[in-house]
Amino acid sequence: MRSKMKKIREERGLSVEEMAVSLGISTSHYYKIESGIRNPNFILAGNIAKFFDSNVDKLFFDNELDKTSKKVV
Repeated sequence: MRSKMKKIREERGLSVEEMAVSLGISTSHYYKIESGIRNPNFILAGNIAKFFDSNVDKLFFDNELDKTSKKVV
């Protein structure tokens, strides 16, 4: 689910440690968020999205799940 975060971070040449420092959180906390083990609070999710020039929906929600829920059977 959070593969988008990891992909963007790696494309920008940033380490988990650099991201954590930029966001003011521990490396472990950032890694757990990126891995989907923990969820960030609303403010932190917004800060991550802003850092990546994105938005919370694109980073933390799966649009494919939303599309399938709208299918008429």
